[in-house]
Amino acid sequence: MKTLTEKQILTYKDIPHLPEGNYEIIDGERRDITPTGFEHGHFEGKFYEILTRHFKDKGYAAVGEIGILIAKKPLRLRAADVVYISKEKSPQRPKGMLEIAPDLIIEIISESNAAWEIMDKVKDYLSIGVERIILINPLTQTVSLYQQGKKEALLYTFDEELFLIGNLTVKIKELLSF
Repeated sequence: MKTLTEKQILTYKDIPHLPEGNYEIIDGERRDITPTGFEHGHFEGKFYEILTRHFKDKGYAAVGEIGILIAKKPLRLRAADVVYISKEKSPQRPKGMLEIAPDLIIEIISESNAAWEIMDKVKDYLSIGVERIILINPLTQTVSLYQQGKKEALLYTFDEELFLIGNLTVKIKELLSF
């Protein structure tokens, strides 16, 4: 029997048996995530809606802390707000935790997110080959765009037009109905 001070180290073999919930696994250790609010979920839904409407049968979108495998050993599993994967990368609709890099990840930043935590996620996503990572900050009404192979991030306001992926561009202010 484990004592309260002993940490359970999770491995890749544990993935099929992981319990439901909001958490990530960083170097084998479970780190709980604070539940998000209604506005956060609304934003996720808006992005899901526009991605599925625009790309129809060209790929798959999902929202709601989607598990993405970053590393098998030590186990590193991230939870993304919004993901899009083209059928070129995944001809079949993915099931379970993603073991391939999505084409696009969108993270909605909450007040509880520390800057270092967000940047750690961005580095993880880039390390597995995610092409575009978009950080939406409703508090500052700014958008940061990170791209595979680019050394600097691009910064946008909610009033500016943003290229999401493919030929899809949006004005965040219009999309999110500010």
